[in-house]
Amino acid sequence: MNSRVEFRIFTIVDLDKEEEYLHEMHLKGWRYRTSCFGLFYFEQGQPDDVIYRIYDSRFLKKYKHELQDFRDRGWELIGAGSCSILRKSSSDLLPEDQVYMSKGLKWEVMRSRLRSCTATFLGGLVVCMSSFREDLSMSFFLIFVLYAFLISYLIHGYFRLKRKYRVDE
Repeated sequence: MNSRVEFRIFTIVDLDKEEEYLHEMHLKGWRYRTSCFGLFYFEQGQPDDVIYRIYDSRFLKKYKHELQDFRDRGWELIGAGSCSILRKSSSDLLPEDQVYMSKGLKWEVMRSRLRSCTATFLGGLVVCMSSFREDLSMSFFLIFVLYAFLISYLIHGYFRLKRKYRVDE
């Protein structure tokens, strides 16, 4: 069986793009197998219209969406860990599957992940600033610029996703 490895980087705010990438690869006949550190492993199969969904496992457990619920409805669990990757043929979608594909659920998952990531970056920034409080060296400015870039990227991603999911809070 033929296999293929592709390198792609998707960040925490790009899970929608990652789902679309996996969908497009499946349409081309490359079935997703696993990924690790930006390397995506595929095996060749029949081209098919398959829906991929990526969920934060902690979020699903918090809101009582057990992985068994997905399996019972015909979703195939591909990878589990911090993120659960599920797939299902679009021809097998049922009306009750719309609950798992709703923009509201996707927004809640992203908001939960963004909140924890932003808190981590801000905590790191506070530690960085307190470490270099008296000695404003070049390394401090470099780290500060890096943190400013990361936080700006998260904020930009937040508003992009909010606009995409058309969420009003």
